Amino acid sequence: MQTVGLIHTLEQCLNRMQTMGLIHTLEQCLNRMQTVGLIHTLEQCLNRMQTVGLIHTLEQCLNRMQTVELIHTLEQCLNRMQTVGLIHTLEQCLNRMQTVGLIHTLEQCLNRMQTVGLIHTLEQCLNSMRTVGLIHTLEQCLNSMRTVGLIHTLEQCLNRMSHSAAIEPPLARSRTLRARAQLTGSASREAKEPLSCVAACHTAPGSGNTASSLTVSERRLDSCSGL
Repeated sequence: MQTVGLIHTLEQCLNRMQTMGLIHTLEQCLNRMQTVGLIHTLEQCLNRMQTVGLIHTLEQCLNRMQTVELIHTLEQCLNRMQTVGLIHTLEQCLNRMQTVGLIHTLEQCLNRMQTVGLIHTLEQCLNSMRTVGLIHTLEQCLNSMRTVGLIHTLEQCLNRMSHSAAIEPPLARSRTLRARAQLTGSASREAKEPLSCVAACHTAPGSGNTASSLTVSERRLDSCSGL
């Protein structure tokens, strides 16, 4: 990372994040994560990841995605997302993010990453990961995460982040972070809806879930439009 200049770039990125008040918010978020036990749960999760060999396999990976037909499933999932109007809703959300300046900041960050060669390095990393069975291991990891309650804890954390007045930012940066909090809260609430990305992947086109899917999409649209 030092060789390709990533450390220096991360410092610049963190400085930029500090400017828009993100660091302070992240500190509050980490404190709340600690409150609901997420930090301790993440430690347990990492231990379980080590147990199932994930840490060791990170030197290798993504070819298994093709083997388990994940690529094809993702294509079906994206198609179904388009069908229920989620893609259009995401575009509106991104437009609102652009309005509060988040997209521009991300573009600058990505441009800096490209400048120091990080994008190319990530491509090399993915190629190295392509060699063995990380996807299968990730499935085991997710099962382990669910076993130790991480998934449920993350939902609780997002709920606390979205509903607590304690993380309300100062006035100077309230617009950006309020929009972020609303988007996060919307994603958290929708995680409990009958239709999720995973559910969509496993729902046949003619299964009769189109109406409920559209309802979820409309809720997403309302959430974004309310920013």
